[in-house]
Amino acid sequence: MIKFLKNLSPTVIVLFALSIISFYWMQQSQKLESKIATLKENFTQERLAIANAHKIELQRQSALNDELTHQLIEKQNQITEQLQQLESVIDDATKKDGVTYNGIGADSLCVYKRAHGYDCK
Repeated sequence: MIKFLKNLSPTVIVLFALSIISFYWMQQSQKLESKIATLKENFTQERLAIANAHKIELQRQSALNDELTHQLIEKQNQITEQLQQLESVIDDATKKDGVTYNGIGADSLCVYKRAHGYDCK
């Protein structure tokens, strides 16, 4: 091989060396491009997985929000109904009160105690 190289002109040797170097770098470039493509694909898949996880979490939060909103509306309706009942009972009690002191009679006081969770015995 060395005798073969001695018989070649320096220009041919340089061209031969450059072609070998070029071939080597072309292979390295292809390997790097393959790695880059793999990394890009992995990155895309990870982003998609994160986006899907985020979407699922948003759906869960939305469902929880809907449930809590429903519970709040039910509780508000219960309180409104209790308030209306209490106002009706207060009106009835004040009409039925006999002798009162400062506008509060026995029936009114009983309604007041019940409204605060106490027994009116």
